Amino acid sequence: MKHILLSLALLGTMTMAMGQTPKEELAKDESGNTNRKVSFVHVYKDSTVKDIISQDRPQNFRDAQVPHFAIHTEDNKFILTIGGEIQPILGWDLGNELYERAGAGSGFVTQQIPVPAPRFKKSDFYINGLNGNVSLQVVGFGGTANQITGFIKVGTDGWSNPIKLKSAYVAWRGIKAGLATSLFEDELACQPPMIDPEGPSGEVSASNYLINYTSPVFNGFRAAIGVEIPTFNSSNGRYLGRDYKVFQGKDILDQPVCDPTAYNQMVPDIPLWVEWAKDDGNRIRVSGILRTLTYRDLIAQKRRTVMGWGVMLSGNFTPIRQLSFCAQAIYGKGIGNYIQDMAGVPLSFTPASADPGYLKATPQMGLVFGVTWNINKRWQMNAVYSMSRMWDVDTYAYAEGMAEGNTGAFNNYRYCNYVGANVFYNISSFFQVGMEYIYGQRKTYYQGSAHDSRISAAVAFTI
Repeated sequence: MKHILLSLALLGTMTMAMGQTPKEELAKDESGNTNRKVSFVHVYKDSTVKDIISQDRPQNFRDAQVPHFAIHTEDNKFILTIGGEIQPILGWDLGNELYERAGAGSGFVTQQIPVPAPRFKKSDFYINGLNGNVSLQVVGFGGTANQITGFIKVGTDGWSNPIKLKSAYVAWRGIKAGLATSLFEDELACQPPMIDPEGPSGEVSASNYLINYTSPVFNGFRAAIGVEIPTFNSSNGRYLGRDYKVFQGKDILDQPVCDPTAYNQMVPDIPLWVEWAKDDGNRIRVSGILRTLTYRDLIAQKRRTVMGWGVMLSGNFTPIRQLSFCAQAIYGKGIGNYIQDMAGVPLSFTPASADPGYLKATPQMGLVFGVTWNINKRWQMNAVYSMSRMWDVDTYAYAEGMAEGNTGAFNNYRYCNYVGANVFYNISSFFQVGMEYIYGQRKTYYQGSAHDSRISAAVAFTI
């Protein structure tokens, strides 16, 4: 809560500062009066204001809609807009009790599917109103080269009551600083519109504290680079390798050989990408990320580092106005915190079997393929397939799962499949209804697999 209050205070200070524009900078009309008039505008009827507001807003479909109303000065040196969404969801799980899992709720989190499925309880009916958010955006010097934007968003997460800070950043001349979507995430290609608050298992999805820079467009090309404060989810450093039971005269099997938490993070994550775009519906992007985890080798009593890395190919294709496709494919090592379904699973770094005392980065992959068909202005259909997978962690995945005291513990992770389809009907620009079907499968090491299906319906009211 203190982070939310601090962010609101900073944004309020920015608002007052931009509102106190020096008199000599104010435009004058023909009668010589300074242009101080503030107007209330319907954003979708004022393309200039809409374009200014859109410039530095998040691009993911959950955030992309520009609020309907704003207040602004006639010269657009100050714009203030407040938006939000309320989305109650009614759902029914068939085949498992995913909704009951902590950390899942209305989000179809395939890593949380219980394995094996409960014998006598393989369904859940629910009504969930914990899906909502409010955003506040302030723009100064709109439409000029010095346009500056402050954006803040708070909301719930679909399974608990507390309000959480989702985003809080400032953007100016291609520079963005604060809490925001990772630069490694391709917001336009990660998934089609869905009711499920979680989204596909293999998409790149993360929010970090960051500073990044995106270049202007040159002949359709642009590039970006940034630094971000990372989050690591490593194993506990106990050796479960097959190469040694005794090393340097000591029994090391199931004993600590390295400490992944011995040091504070010393090197930020470095994401970057290059993109070519004809427009938002026809584009291709190549992304990369470098990660460095510092840890303690308990056998040699030395500080060491292990590198993680990832590459992603993503983009959109719109052959006709009504039909569009999105896709992304990611592969790397030690990048679990950036892949939707693996975030939080402590298997991105595990002890090396052949080198006791060393950590190695786990190979990990994510795939997403989605399609959107806009039947007309009111009807829309979407479908998506996604997969997430990791390798070379079998003994550690099994041990982490058993350590939870529950054979269905989510830390035993091998791969997951996610398939979904939905239909939306727009009653008005404020009000939308939809229905969705999702199938998910979770595969573990040595404990089998399980699946769940979900039928859900939702109403969404946006301002």
